[in-house]
Amino acid sequence: LFKMKKFLYFLLIIFFVFFIAYLSYIQFFRNPKISIIIPCYNSEKYIQEVFSNLNAQTFSNYEVIFVDDGSTDKTNKLISKYKKNDKRAKLITLASNNGAGYARNIGLKKAKGDYVIFLDSDDIYFPDLLKESYNAAIKSNADITLFKTIYYDENSKKYSNKDIDYLWDSNYPVNKIFTPEDIKDHLFTFCRGVLWNKLYKRSFLNKYNFKFLNLKMHNDSYFVYCTYVMANSMYVTDKVLIAYRINHRTSITSSQRKYDEICKMENVKALKDFLIKENLLDTYKKALQEYIDTY
Repeated sequence: LFKMKKFLYFLLIIFFVFFIAYLSYIQFFRNPKISIIIPCYNSEKYIQEVFSNLNAQTFSNYEVIFVDDGSTDKTNKLISKYKKNDKRAKLITLASNNGAGYARNIGLKKAKGDYVIFLDSDDIYFPDLLKESYNAAIKSNADITLFKTIYYDENSKKYSNKDIDYLWDSNYPVNKIFTPEDIKDHLFTFCRGVLWNKLYKRSFLNKYNFKFLNLKMHNDSYFVYCTYVMANSMYVTDKVLIAYRINHRTSITSSQRKYDEICKMENVKALKDFLIKENLLDTYKKALQEYIDTY
C-alpha cells in the first residue's frame, strides 16, 4: 500500500509538471510578447532568408504574421512550407494585390502581441533585433521604441561601415525618454517615415486605431507621423538592429516617379488633416512645414 501511494504521488507530480508546461506552452502562443507583421508581394527570393533570420533571433516569444498580398510567384508556397516547422508563423493570403498599406492593416488586426514590429521581407534582421528592441521598450515604457540601421549592398554583398541614420538629425536624445513636444519643431524630420526601425506598443496602436493609407508608394509615412504626434513618449536606442537592402530593385520608371510625387502629396495632405482633426496644427505647424520642405 505504501509503495502504491508513493507511486501515485509520483504520477501526480509528473502530471502536475506536464500540466504547468502545457499551460506555459498555451500561454506562449496565445499571448506572444511581440507580433511581427511582414507584407509580402512576389518575395520568393527572400522567404528562406526571412525564416533563417527569425529562427536566429535570441528572443523567442513572438508571432510572425505574413500577409501575402496577391503574389504571382512562389511566395505563398514557400511561406506555407516553412511555417509548417514553426507554430509561431501565420499566413494570411489575399486574393489580389492591394498594396503594402492594405496588407499591414490586415496584419495589424490579427496581431496579439504586447508589441508590434512591421518588417519588410527583403531586409536583414540581426539576431538581437527582437531582444534588444523589446528590452529597450520595457525599460523605457515608451509607446514607440526606435533603433538604428545600416545598409546591405546586394551587389557587393557588403554591409556599410556605419549606421545610415534613418534618424535624420540630432534633434532627439539617445537612450533617453522624450515626448513629441520635446522636439515639436522637428517632429516629422527627426526620423524618416519608415516602419522597420520601430517597435510599437500594440495597446497604443489600438487606442488610436491608426491606419495605413492605401497608396502605391510611401504608404507608411502617414501612419508613422501620426503615431509620433499621439505618442506619450518615445525612446531611441543606440543599437544597430537591422540592415536595409539596397541595389536589388529595378530602377524607378517615369510612371513610378509620377506616383512617387502624388503619394508624397497625399501623405502631406492626410497628415495636415489629421493635425487639424486633433486640434494640433498650430503646435506642429513649423514641423509640418519643415517636413514639406525636405520631402
